[in-house]
This record gives sequence, structure tokens and C-alpha cells, in this order.
Amino acid sequence: MGMFVRRLRVMAAFFGTAVAVAGCMPYGTADFNLERLPGWYRYLSGDDIKAACDAGGPDVARFVYNARWTEQVRAYELRATDYGAKIDQWVWGPGGLLAATPAGPEIRAKTAQVGIDQARLARLRAAMTASDVGGKPPKGQFLRSDNFYWVVAACSQGRFHFNAFQAGDPRFDALTFPRELFDADRTEVTVNMPRSLDLPPLAAGRGDDDGPKPFTVQVGENGLDVARWD
Repeated sequence: MGMFVRRLRVMAAFFGTAVAVAGCMPYGTADFNLERLPGWYRYLSGDDIKAACDAGGPDVARFVYNARWTEQVRAYELRATDYGAKIDQWVWGPGGLLAATPAGPEIRAKTAQVGIDQARLARLRAAMTASDVGGKPPKGQFLRSDNFYWVVAACSQGRFHFNAFQAGDPRFDALTFPRELFDADRTEVTVNMPRSLDLPPLAAGRGDDDGPKPFTVQVGENGLDVARWD
């Protein structure tokens, strides 16, 4: 019974912090409760971008880099402008994420904003093309919170597209757009670069009974399909 109660407390801390983190998201707060997927998953999936994606509207792209959930998460939101593009930037962690610690996590992100000219925007778009961002997403793949991965949700010329790239997949190793984003980063927070990991099977979990467990999100046809704990 004691172990069961501790697990409930960890899950409650996770969802409670998810609500707070979602409130800091740049596109507003999702309306949800414990019976619904946390707002973070909606943010990752780009639901708000998809809903607002209309022909004639500005091109928008959201890049989220999960550099292991309890270590660092970075988000970049690009919006086309007359001079090129504006990129809003957020960095959470370490300790600023869903750590479910007794003291409670610090959820405030370090933020920055930068404008890039048409030449740099062209380089970023070329890197996205070379990285096959517009290609078919890996439907059915589970993205692990304790791994390194990128998700990209974009609206271009009135069409929405989602893709995901996780460490351990050759597609992740072939990515070139991260360098363009990191070069434009003005948060002054060192990037947690990918490294080799020895991850246990998901069913084995991670951490002790009072610590955080990895969670997953599943890639769907054109967004995230399923979110679950392991």
C-alpha cells in the first residue's frame, strides 16, 4: 500500500507541474484535467498551430528539443516576417522540468528572441529540407522522455506538417537544422548535446519509487497520437 501511495504522489506531482508548465506555453493554456492529456503533449503536437493553419497566413514552425526531460528542454518558434523571420526561444532545465522532487521544480524558462534575415532563413529552410522535415513521420514510434529527440510542427503555405526524430535512429543523426537554430540561440544557456545512452527497457522504468519515471509520447499520422506512462 505504501508503494502504491508513493506512486500516486509522484503522478500527482507530474500532472500538477504539467498544468503549470502548460500555462507558460507561448500559445496559451490548454483546457484539461487529469482525465485528459497534459497541455505539454498538445504543445509538442502543435495542435494550436494546426488549428490556425490557413492559406494566406504566415509560415510558422515550432521546434522542440527534448535533451532528456530532467536535464534540458529547448523550444524555438519561428514566424516569417518581411525581413526574414522572428525566432522566440525557451529553455527549461536542469531542475526546471517535471522532476517531481519534494521541494518542487522550478518551472520558469530562460527566454530570448532574435530576428534573422532572408539569407539565414534560407539556410534554415535548406537544412530542414536536407533533414527531411517535410517527409513522412515515424508513425507508431514512442518518443522517450529520458532520450534525446526533436519534434517539428509547422504550417507552411496553409498546410500543417509534423515530424519527429529520436536518438538511436539514423534520421536523428542526419539532422542539420539544429545547428542553424543553435547558432541563432540568444538564451546564453549551453546546449545539452546528444550523447550515447544505455537506456533500460521502458517497462523497467527509471529512478526509485519516489523519483520521476520516464514517460512516452507516440507519433501519429500527422502529430502525436498517444501519451502514456511507463
